[in-house]
Formats: sequence, structure tokens, C-alpha cells
Amino acid sequence: MIIKINSIESTIEIFYEKYVHLHGFIKLEAESDDKEYRIIIQILNEQTIIDYVLTRQKLKNVRMTDYIKAELETELQYVIQGRPIICTEIDKKTKKETHKTLNVFFFIEDLMEKEVLKPHSMKISEIQKDRAIYLENIFTPDGIYMGDLASESNVKVFFPLKYLMYHFFIAGATGQGKSNLNQVFIDGLLQHNANVIMNGKGTKVSMLAIDMHDEYALGCNNYGLYHIIKTLDVSAVKKLIGKWFYLYPNKGLPPTEVKSMAEPCIINYQEIKPQDLFATGSFNELQAGAIHSAYHDNPNDYIDNLLDDTYFPPGNHDPKTISAIRRRLNWLEYSDIFQSNASSKLPSIIKKLEKGGIIIFNVSLLRDLEQFLFNSVLARTLFDIRKTLKSSTDYSTFETKLGKALPQNFFDNYKANLKKLYISSGTNIKDPYDMPIIIFTIEEAPSILRPEIMKFSNVFKDISRQGRKFNLGLEVISQQYTPIDDTIISNMNTVVNLPLRSEKEKSAASKILGGGIQYSDIESLTGTRGIALISGIWLTNFQKLRIPLYDDYFKEVSEKYYIEFSKKMKSQTSTPPTGLP
Repeated sequence: MIIKINSIESTIEIFYEKYVHLHGFIKLEAESDDKEYRIIIQILNEQTIIDYVLTRQKLKNVRMTDYIKAELETELQYVIQGRPIICTEIDKKTKKETHKTLNVFFFIEDLMEKEVLKPHSMKISEIQKDRAIYLENIFTPDGIYMGDLASESNVKVFFPLKYLMYHFFIAGATGQGKSNLNQVFIDGLLQHNANVIMNGKGTKVSMLAIDMHDEYALGCNNYGLYHIIKTLDVSAVKKLIGKWFYLYPNKGLPPTEVKSMAEPCIINYQEIKPQDLFATGSFNELQAGAIHSAYHDNPNDYIDNLLDDTYFPPGNHDPKTISAIRRRLNWLEYSDIFQSNASSKLPSIIKKLEKGGIIIFNVSLLRDLEQFLFNSVLARTLFDIRKTLKSSTDYSTFETKLGKALPQNFFDNYKANLKKLYISSGTNIKDPYDMPIIIFTIEEAPSILRPEIMKFSNVFKDISRQGRKFNLGLEVISQQYTPIDDTIISNMNTVVNLPLRSEKEKSAASKILGGGIQYSDIESLTGTRGIALISGIWLTNFQKLRIPLYDDYFKEVSEKYYIEFSKKMKSQTSTPPTGLP
């Protein structure tokens, strides 16, 4: 056996007599005079020695020396190429362990250069069963559960909380498990929030989950958020879920099971800004200019005015342009969600998200334009609030700035919540980092995140660039990479790739994902529903993730967890004995 460093590809190569499970892990060990080292290698590639030499000769980075020729004549059959992802340094005297999880390869190279480690000093550990213990130093449980490592089923993968606002992308063909993954993720968010409630410390995470097929509440198959609620005591439901969690289009009918915790969604025309309309992708530059003119003429009633055949905004706009705007806005008059001067749900939605809550919005019966506009209004409103909070020094300044940044109709209905939500003490206001992380989901992303739609000022482009400063994150879900705006793609710092069917999308994925992912890795997922490749700024190298079927996960893990949480909440709210008769 020979173990050597390949500095060109930042890998470690093991010439070995045995075949090792591809995409698995192998533990190496080495030692110096005063330290021991345990190095976990993630296997990236495996070749026969003959194929390896032929490949390297083509790349002109291997010379056929007598040494290599001699090795070809031994019993060594394979070359395992892997990337070190964790190096544990153990002091021989004190037994103190130090885990290196960043820039591990360069750490090992430094040890080589200093002659702490010497060429060929590493060897494969005889004990491999404890790999999971070392891997847990990378996949620490201070985050949201996503699944298990495919090749190490006893190692759970958690999405670190501090990277949630760096945005993430879920890609996969129809039927490959995107909705199932989101169910697991939503459950993980609720478990995190429950831990915050029980421990009395930490920050909650909020999410507005756009549900395209009305699956999350009752479940894609058998279990969903409703079944979590059924598990909880009344006091636990109030603390974890609140009075409602299910949002449905006004005049629609929620499922009977969730009716008591469902609210109809209504948004006022008066809460919509011009940039929200532009997010629907319906307007050209001349039309956008006329809409801005109408808005500056009368910010509260500009949409009502534009729908009025007798109204013309100031600015000598072409009558044909105004007519085109009316045609493009005509659908608003028939929308059950968007109405003029109605009893809006937007303040309640914002309040729930700012307090740390999960909302499922059933959009299965909505038209695309209604969904796009709702997404934009919600995201822009929260973005404006968080930006104003960040730029204010005290409560008075915050309130004044917010009144100017938000539509007057919304501000008037929301300002009663300001002191409760945004003051830390006295007149001091909170930093956005002290507020709940809020995740917006964007389903069927190519419909709303195409470059042609994002040519004007776009809130999703702004959040993708700056949202992390305000604890705002995007969860983009799509069957495709190629139609989505480059700015959005380039700011998705974690990507979960489920099986793709299109060769074009597989090729795009291998170029976009980074993290060492090759086309062959994407291709290896074909036909393996529920297995995903995950890459992110919090991972040294991409990993293969096994996502559990949510029904199984609920019965085996979640149900027990929420039963215990409910017991603790019930014990906290029960009246202690007074000793009186």
C-alpha cells in the first residue's frame, strides 16, 4: 500500500489492494513525535492502477519510473483518490483533540512541509467503524435536519443555522422528492423552534412555504404538518404554531382537518408598490414609466386609477401605453386575493413571520400572476422593514423611516406591532440579526426568476445579494437551472440536487454546483429517488445525502419528539399545588 499527496488536484491517493465503496469514506492515521493524526478522506474516484497510469500519462503529470513499474507488478490493484475533509490532531501526552474541518488539505501539506509528517507516513487505520464519530464534527446538530449521509447512514446532516440566510436551491425532476425534502425541512424548522422554546435561548426560524400542490399540511402521502399539530397538547400548539398556520386564497375552502387553523389571504391594492407589479413580468419600459407616474400622482389609489378607463397619469404618456397597462392589470379586478381597501391579511402574515412562525400557503388554485405578485409584495415588505431596522439608531427614527418606506395603508394597519416586535429595551431597537431568520420559498422558480422578468428592480435579486445582512433567505425550488437568472444562481450558496432527467440540465448542474461535483456524479443519481448531492459554503466537499421518506421519519422520529415536547409544555403550564384545602 502506498499513500501519497496529489498537490495538483488537492487530493490524497491510496494505492491499495482492495476495492472501496465509491462516495464513501476511509480513515487514515499518521503520527509525529508528539502528535497523532486521524484523517477522514472522502472518496471521489477509484481506478485500476493501469487505468490510473494511462490517465496520468495523458495529462503528462506522471512519469513511468521504475518505482511505479515495480508497483504495477505487486498485488496492488486500485488507486483510490479522495479529498481530506477532517483532520483530528491528538496530543500524545494530554490526549487533547483538535478537529480541523476547513482547508484540511492545506493543513496536511503544511505538516509535510514542516516535516511533522513525512511522505508515505500515513496508513489506513485498522479501525474504521468510528468514522461516524469524526464526521459528526462536520455535521454538527446545531441546525436543521436534512437527511443522512448516503454511505454513512448513522451520520445525520444538518443545515447550519448561520448559513440559512445565504440562500439555498433545490433542483430535481418531477417525482424525485423535492416536496418530500421540504416536508423534512419544515419539520426540522419546527423542531428547532421547539428547542428554542424549551431552552429559553436561541433564535427561531420562520418560513412561508409556497405549496403548489396542497401537500404540506396533510402530507404528500400520509403525514404532514396537521399530524404534528394532532400530536401536540393545546398549550404546545399555541406556543409552537400559534392561532393559525394555513393560508388559502380568499373565497376558497380549506381542508376540513385544518379549517380551525386556516386563514383566507387578502392583499390590498393599496399595499402594492410598482416594483411588485413589475415582478409579474408583464410590462415594458414605457409601461413601467407610466405606472411610476401614476404612483407618484396618487400612491394609495394608483392601481384603482389605472383600472379606470377615464384616468390618464401625468407625463403625456401615449394612450396606447395606458391601454396596454389596463389590459395587463385587468386580471386584478377578478382576483379573490387582491382587492381594493379590503381587510388585508398582510399585516398578520408579516407579524407571524417576524415572531418566528411557519406558514403554509396553498396556491394550488392560484393563477401564476397572483402567486408572483403575492410573493413580491410579501418579500418586498419584509425587506423594507428589515432594511429600515438596520439603518435606524432608535425607535423614533425607525418609525419615521418606516412610515416613508412602506405603503401608507399597510403602515397604518401594522404600526401597532412595532414596539412589541422591534424594541429590545427602552428606545433601543433590535438588530436584524436578533430577529428570526425568515425563509421565502419560490416554487416553479423559472416562472418568476427568469432574466426577462428581472430586468427592472427586483426584490428577489436584491434579497439574493443582500438578504443575509437582514436575516432573510431564499429557498428556490426548480426542475431546471438554465432558465434562471444568473444573479440568483450565483448567490445560491447551498445547492441540493435530486435526480435530473434532462441531459442539458445535468450538464448545467455540474458546472453550476461547484464543490467538486462532476457530470458523472450528477449522472450517478439517475433512477435513485430520494438521494441528492449537496454542496455548500459550509462543506469542504459535496456530499451524497439520503433523504428519508417523510412518513417514515414522522413515525420513527418526529412523533416521539413532539409527544415529549407537548409533555414539557403541559408541565410548564400546569398550576403548581398551593397546599391550601
